[in-house]
Amino acid sequence: MFAKLVHLWLELVANNYCDGVYLSEDNLINLEKENSSQEKKSFHSFHLFIAENIQALLLVEKKINELYYQVTITFDSQEILDFLELINSKIDLSKDNLDTIYSVLSNPINKDNPEQSFIFAIMKILTEPLAFQDNYLNDYSQHQTIEVILRNRIEQERILHQVTQQIQQDLDLLVIVKMTIEQVQSLLQIDRLLIYQLRVPIKQESSENIEYIDTVTYEAKASSVIPSLLNFQEESCFNNIRDSEKKYLEGFYLAIEDINHSNLDSCLKELMQKLGVKAKIAIPIIVKNKLWGLLIAHQCFTVRKWKSNEITFLKNITEYLAVAIYQYNSYHKLEKQKQLLEQQVAKKAKELQDALIVAQVANQSKTEFLGSISHELRTPLTCIIGLSGTLLHWSKDLKNNLSLEQQIRYLKIIQDSGRKLLELINNILDFADIEAGKSLLYMEEISLENLSKMIYLSALEIGKNQGIKVNLEYNISKDLDLFYCDGERLYQILLNLVDNAIKFTPYGGEVIIRMTRNQSQAIFQVEDTGIGINKEQIPLLFTKFQQLENYRTRTHSGTGLGLALTKHLVELHGGFIDVQSTIDKGSTFTVSLPNSPPIYQIKSKISDKEMTDLKVNKTIVVICEDDEIGTFLCQLLTAADYQVIWLVDIYEAIHRIRLINPSIVILEQNKEASLEVCQNLKSENKDKLYLMVIREKISGSEWENLSNLGVDEYLLKPLQPRILLRKIAKIINT
Repeated sequence: MFAKLVHLWLELVANNYCDGVYLSEDNLINLEKENSSQEKKSFHSFHLFIAENIQALLLVEKKINELYYQVTITFDSQEILDFLELINSKIDLSKDNLDTIYSVLSNPINKDNPEQSFIFAIMKILTEPLAFQDNYLNDYSQHQTIEVILRNRIEQERILHQVTQQIQQDLDLLVIVKMTIEQVQSLLQIDRLLIYQLRVPIKQESSENIEYIDTVTYEAKASSVIPSLLNFQEESCFNNIRDSEKKYLEGFYLAIEDINHSNLDSCLKELMQKLGVKAKIAIPIIVKNKLWGLLIAHQCFTVRKWKSNEITFLKNITEYLAVAIYQYNSYHKLEKQKQLLEQQVAKKAKELQDALIVAQVANQSKTEFLGSISHELRTPLTCIIGLSGTLLHWSKDLKNNLSLEQQIRYLKIIQDSGRKLLELINNILDFADIEAGKSLLYMEEISLENLSKMIYLSALEIGKNQGIKVNLEYNISKDLDLFYCDGERLYQILLNLVDNAIKFTPYGGEVIIRMTRNQSQAIFQVEDTGIGINKEQIPLLFTKFQQLENYRTRTHSGTGLGLALTKHLVELHGGFIDVQSTIDKGSTFTVSLPNSPPIYQIKSKISDKEMTDLKVNKTIVVICEDDEIGTFLCQLLTAADYQVIWLVDIYEAIHRIRLINPSIVILEQNKEASLEVCQNLKSENKDKLYLMVIREKISGSEWENLSNLGVDEYLLKPLQPRILLRKIAKIINT
């Protein structure tokens, strides 16, 4: 830039050489080194041209580096005279030249109006980094004074600088855009300046769906007389924005000086006339290579010739706004990510807190269980050890033998204590088996009348020792007496409920056992007049190792497994259990069990001869590496009267199946091996073999692949005995 300024001065000298005097640092006298070191220059270089029509000084006050200089440019005669006084003692000029210089400077012809073309050339050089083009000067040189041009340019730079500062300091897009368009509208004296934003998300009130519209989102007006277009949207006429999006992205802008004499399409021209627009300009706002919206200027009362510097300025404004919009969107995206992370952290913290509480509860339950089980084991063991020791001691003393009645009583206490221990251990083992999925039901046809008598007799025996009255209300007709269930497990369910009712009923109270049924289900109720249960504690009744009394202070024995085991056994039958209770009045436990005879037992009504004639193949091959699953399948299927062969080696099984000739193959292996085996088995046996696979889970696409390979059915873990037996029976009998 400095070189261009020097070149400009030299051009001025060359064009006016005969009419003026040119001075530079070359005209200074070379002083002695010692003097130059003492007299330090206040400038580095200068170029001065003095003529009658122009006086111009270019003074380099400071050289920052090879590219940057601090310069002063002046056309003022007095400032030039002051500068000459400064260098008067060092200048090497003739007396005639000096007289001419001082004469011109003292009486300049055009002191207030230096040559404008030279000044415009200087301005072009100085404003080159801001794209200050030739047409800028052309727009104003004939109509405005240099002071007005400079003032407008300075104001434009001020606005751009203010927008930059706002972007750096404030992330509020509304503040940035509103401030910018208001100042631009005022500076350029535009009647209405607005932003037409594309794809604005609008949430519908009636639903959670989001609709995207194009609308005016920001606006600045010169006066209240001009109608507002805020939130204005017009779909039909603005479709060309979408069509022209590629052009806008490539730098296209629309500038119309007179709407009536423009080549706008009829729809848009009619709309502009309706809105009272005489001239307009539309410049795209591009954010991340996408058309975000348009900056639109309207002149409403007169036509307007849009000057190139105004267009350039508006383009700069759109670029600055694009930066603000991008920063705003990025900030909000980061905020959303931050909120999401905070929510995830809070969720994880809550999960950890819940896990800690569960662990604490589990630890407390374990402590309670150990305390309970220790207490329950110690009481009968104390009786067994103490009384057996007494019997052993007196059996050695022949002189002081115990009476026969005492011995019988002691032995009976020992036997009862042993039974309590056995019952306790059986409950623990049963519960462990049920939770591990190892417990099976032996479904058979039982007599509910016989079951009721057994329960009633047991309840009388337990209640007699506690002073509790027991009543039985049996309301089942003879034709509904037979019921399909696991008789032993049903007895265990009812005995647990009766024992629990008697345990929590005070002396002299009553326990009622009720039995009813219909075609589809049987209902068993155990009602007591005991202490009752708080509503808050009812959900804890069926929790394992959970007792409503602390084991250290409680007055009733038990491990907390009875009701939990009962609930599991009821659900294993496909039934449900419910409880209603009132404090100090008693509780009622209700068990409902479905009457679901196994299919294989219904089919067993066919005679042996008929079975032989039908030649039903009941051979099932289980191919499984998992001992637990293999054992479970063998026990279950064998109990259901099927011939089961368990093969472990999957590849050997392929060859052995030819000899075994089963009707069903149940396969539990890894996915890759399963696919190969399925393909081989089906290719060799075709439609004679029914193939089932066992999976943890199975997707739709995976099942489609297996089905294409010939797999007929799948089973999901954990295996459900009733579902498995129903599927097997259906396959065998069809």
